[in-house]
Amino acid sequence: MTIYTLINTTVEKSKKQLEQVNLETKTYKRPAWVKPSVASDEELCPECFKVVGVLSRYKLVCILGKIKKGTTVGDLTDKLGLKQPTITHHLNVLKSVGAVDVEDRGRERVYTLNRDAHCFEECQIPY
Repeated sequence: MTIYTLINTTVEKSKKQLEQVNLETKTYKRPAWVKPSVASDEELCPECFKVVGVLSRYKLVCILGKIKKGTTVGDLTDKLGLKQPTITHHLNVLKSVGAVDVEDRGRERVYTLNRDAHCFEECQIPY
């Protein structure tokens, strides 16, 4: 092994370690459509940014926040004017970060906002 190979290997390992640190501490600027709450920062964690990073997804969160008993994809398509696959995609993203809960009721799936989720409790994203 030459000194050149040894240096390149060390540099590559250092780069990978830095990339991992940056991924773990990465934050995102709060989108303009999300009003700052009292304790909210201008920076959001990656999970919270997934919730509000897309305007239509944030609108979906706001609608779910107003409906305590939950609602179906069909109702959400009517309220948001988006296509069913788009609503389903947004709900799956929200479900992946724990922002929504889903319950099977017969042939329907009913979605409710998980008000205890990290994004709403700790980061205080308004809905």
